[in-house]
Amino acid sequence: MTAEQGASIRLVRSSLDQNERALALSTASLYAKNDRWKGYLASERTCPGGERTDLPVARRVATLACLINFARKRRGLHELAVRPVLNGASVKKAEEIFRCVSFAHNPCGGDWRSAVRSTGYVGFVGENLYVAGGRWGAPRVAVDAWLNSAAHRENLFEPEWREQGLALLSSERFGEYRDVSLWVSVLGVR
Repeated sequence: MTAEQGASIRLVRSSLDQNERALALSTASLYAKNDRWKGYLASERTCPGGERTDLPVARRVATLACLINFARKRRGLHELAVRPVLNGASVKKAEEIFRCVSFAHNPCGGDWRSAVRSTGYVGFVGENLYVAGGRWGAPRVAVDAWLNSAAHRENLFEPEWREQGLALLSSERFGEYRDVSLWVSVLGVR
């Protein structure tokens, strides 16, 4: 690949695991060319604002919840209720990631579930993270990245989950990224 070709590729991250590499996306499209999970992405009509990064945070978070529930329903699973306690845990995790400048489930060390446990939530939980710059930080693109990662997809499609919490934090800069959107999705069952 030439330097010129490399400049036309945008790398987003939904995982640090080398076996779960993020999708390399061209600047011409938000989605991989032969994306086998695209049918699990709700249309703009179903979940408005899916490709927008200029909407208020609450609207983008609601769109992400809609997209997750659409994908689960398409898989034959029940929808997840959004719970304020899990939203709080998601926000806390996102803040830790920025504070410790570490895109990881345990960004400051310790148990990755500590953000959830600190809210008083008792139950089983799972977590998906996503960070990207510019328009690749849109809700539909984040869900598509999770769907294209076996570990994240397995988490999204866990039949036991009953509720979810979501957070979006944006920043001008995070490590190597610019104009960053950081998504945290906590899934749970009590």
